[in-house]
Amino acid sequence: MTILEQLESRGIYPLVLKQGDKARIKHTGQVVQLKRVSEHGISVVAFRTGGDYFISNKFLEPVFTSH
Repeated sequence: MTILEQLESRGIYPLVLKQGDKARIKHTGQVVQLKRVSEHGISVVAFRTGGDYFISNKFLEPVFTSH
């Protein structure tokens, strides 16, 4: 059984960060655009005010929007 299958069987779903989506910085609540997402735990994010920065994935959570 894979790790993903184990999590799903327990009702726990991993948060998935995808390139091009928006994410929220957990500590500040600021919404940023994900430019690149790495499997190694570092993402490149773009702030609305400008600039691209590296940030750890553990400080990001995906933003779910409903239309």
